[in-house]
Amino acid sequence: MDFWPIILYVVYENPTDYPGKFVVRRWLDSVPELAAVRVCEQLDQAREAIPRGAANIGRMRDDDPAIREVWL
Repeated sequence: MDFWPIILYVVYENPTDYPGKFVVRRWLDSVPELAAVRVCEQLDQAREAIPRGAANIGRMRDDDPAIREVWL
């Protein structure tokens, strides 16, 4: 049986590689892609990089502190 990959879009606030910015990274089956999808000044701009129809599932208590929200 074939399974669809799980794709997450993770919004980071002030990550170490882009201090002071919001960064969107795509995760495919629990593996982050190396390149950022978008680097932004504001959260609303970062959210524009999230595909329509994705749902904001928040964040987990044990997530990296730089993770602002996760979209599925």
